[in-house]
Amino acid sequence: MGALQFAKNGNYKRFYENLKKIGSEEKKSPILMFIDAGICVLTTGSGLSDYINFKFYKKSWKERKQYVTIGYQADFYKKGGLDPDKLLNNKINFLKNNPDLTKRDYYSTDLGIENLKAFLKKHPNFVIKPINGLGGTDVKKMEVSEIEDLEEFNNYLDEKNMFLEELIIQNKEWGKISPKSINTIRVMTSNVNGNVEIFCMIARIGNSINLQDNFHQGGSGVLVDTEKGILVGNAINKDMEKFEVHPVSKIKFDGFKIPYFDEIIELCKKAALKFPKTIVIGWDVAITEKGPLIIEGNNGPGFDLPQVVMDRGTKYMLKNIEKQINQKK
Repeated sequence: MGALQFAKNGNYKRFYENLKKIGSEEKKSPILMFIDAGICVLTTGSGLSDYINFKFYKKSWKERKQYVTIGYQADFYKKGGLDPDKLLNNKINFLKNNPDLTKRDYYSTDLGIENLKAFLKKHPNFVIKPINGLGGTDVKKMEVSEIEDLEEFNNYLDEKNMFLEELIIQNKEWGKISPKSINTIRVMTSNVNGNVEIFCMIARIGNSINLQDNFHQGGSGVLVDTEKGILVGNAINKDMEKFEVHPVSKIKFDGFKIPYFDEIIELCKKAALKFPKTIVIGWDVAITEKGPLIIEGNNGPGFDLPQVVMDRGTKYMLKNIEKQINQKK
């Protein structure tokens, strides 16, 4: 089968259409890029999205080999103790067992309808979420006035595997940068035999349209200086558009100081110690007027956002962790 015919099948068709657009902008042959992408899959373990997101069509082979690709990441996590006790995957379990980290109320149908009544009385505005959702999908803000029948609503939550969560009131200073979105910090920790390190931090800033800040919900990523506690450089979104200032608030990203930064560091290190069997965790941290809280911990976090934001490979981060693991053996 020729490259063009191969590109017309399934996701390859969409991938090839993207390559044609890139080829027009970069003055490159989409056919040659398609072949190049195939070689990358075989030699670096990259996926099709890796090739585009990391701009492999502009990178040398030396640069490409420095990236954490989908394949490399999967191999690392197979060796790295992926949440063996399943303590992170279920959002309800995480909320139930870690109130010192999450610091907010929630309701799930196993608690019973009387607790639903109590939750709604206390929280007339709240957030509804899927228990096992990813990427901010199906997360939305609701009001009690939208509920017509309490039992039907409770049945809906049960059937759709959803739960309710207290609405986070964001720190005013942190919220200035994007007031209508809950802007979070992705804090990546490693824990090798009780030695916890924070090796990467990325701020996820919403577009002030959606409640979520996720890359896939129109948000942008900005690098965080882990020593100074400030945003560094420009923001970048999923379409690879870069922004010096937020498109709505017009606040400059570079140099913006993160409130409660020391407390964020302390909270995430404390959290990592509670999950000693999971070597790498990505914590999503929100900032309130009273300080930081953890929205969730991500088992086997991806490296696409850090590498897109930094525009370089971060395989060295995982290599450093591997080195620590081997030293402890």
